[in-house]
Amino acid sequence: MISKKQYIIILISVLVVVWLSMFVTDFISASTLRMPKFVLPIDTADDGGSGTYLGLGYTVELEVHLDVDLGVVIEKTEMKVFGRVIASSERERESIGY
Repeated sequence: MISKKQYIIILISVLVVVWLSMFVTDFISASTLRMPKFVLPIDTADDGGSGTYLGLGYTVELEVHLDVDLGVVIEKTEMKVFGRVIASSERERESIGY
C-alpha cells in the first residue's frame, strides 16, 4: 500500500514532468519562430498576435505581422524565465530592392 508521503512524491513528480513537457514544447517553438502552445495572451496587439504571452513560470514575447499571401508571420520570438532571455529567434529580412 502506498503511504501518504509516497503519494505526494508521485504527485509532485508527475506535475514536474508535465510542466517540463510544456516548457520544452514552448522553448522549441520560441526557438524556431512558431507560436507557443501552452501560453496565454496577457498583452497583445490586433496585428495577428504580437505581444506578451504568459506560461507557467515563463513569458514569451512575439512580434507578428499579417501577410496577404502567408497569413500570420512570426518575425521575432523571445522567451524569458525570471526576466532572463533563454531563447530568442528572429526571421531574416529579405532585401526588397528599394
